Amino acid sequence: MKRYYIGADIGGTGMKAAVVGGQGEIVARRGIATPVHEGAAGILAGLKKIIAELMPGRYEISGIGIGTAGRVDPAQGTVLYATENLPGWTGMRLAEAIGSEFPLPVAVGNDANAAALGEGWLGAASGLKDYVMLTLGTGVGGAIIHQGEPVPGTQGGAGELGHTVLYPGGIACSCGQQGCTEHYVSGKALSRLAGEAAAGWDGRRLLAEFAAGSAPAAAVAAMERYMYDLSLAVHNIQSIMDPEAIIIGGGVADSHALWWEAWMSRLPAVSPLPVKVLPARLGNEAGMIGAARMIMNREGK
Repeated sequence: MKRYYIGADIGGTGMKAAVVGGQGEIVARRGIATPVHEGAAGILAGLKKIIAELMPGRYEISGIGIGTAGRVDPAQGTVLYATENLPGWTGMRLAEAIGSEFPLPVAVGNDANAAALGEGWLGAASGLKDYVMLTLGTGVGGAIIHQGEPVPGTQGGAGELGHTVLYPGGIACSCGQQGCTEHYVSGKALSRLAGEAAAGWDGRRLLAEFAAGSAPAAAVAAMERYMYDLSLAVHNIQSIMDPEAIIIGGGVADSHALWWEAWMSRLPAVSPLPVKVLPARLGNEAGMIGAARMIMNREGK
């Protein structure tokens, strides 16, 4: 009998889940805006709701994989730390909470680790064993994959590339540091730069106008700043990890056709090292597919 798994992806803006088959095919999906205004209880209730909507039907579900923003202890399925993008989420015993609601095996990991597994299975990193993924979403996440498996670290913090310090003494972060990378290369950071450069603009407008060659000088300067900071972040990853490739994913990367070529022409000026950088292929599906793969791997399927 063919088995199916639920893969869920929890971010600061939205959460989604899908029924995924053994070849990575998505046969059903659900998604909602993350109810961050309701705190941890509301976020958990939202997750249970979309999983419950996927349980009935003609697919026999064999397990649930969950990727969530924050530092995660994958052995216990507990969120060790999350920023205020997911208020109150720190300490959430997620595997226990979902396992008590749905009598199935549950695996929990960091959302960037899940997305990286998805890209390694069916996406840009297919065939690679040692790579790094940098996700540019509401915040910035990251994952280190060694010999095909995520490196979690002793405190669940390996790959938290968004909280490496890019500018000491820079923008204050909710994690307690200043100058964290996510305040300079996330989608939120891009929108901030866009709004500072041109009244009423967001990140999407900035990218579109930049690609069209119609952006005013201040907006072009904002985009140059963004690409420079992203180049710094990639250079640092390459210097530390020396991976086979760095995969760029997340919402900003979904629009890579608008800015990738321009960025590639600027990257060598910042990083003297040869860097293989690839755009992610799975888009918004990477986290769900990778979360499903996470429970498949754990269950030995």
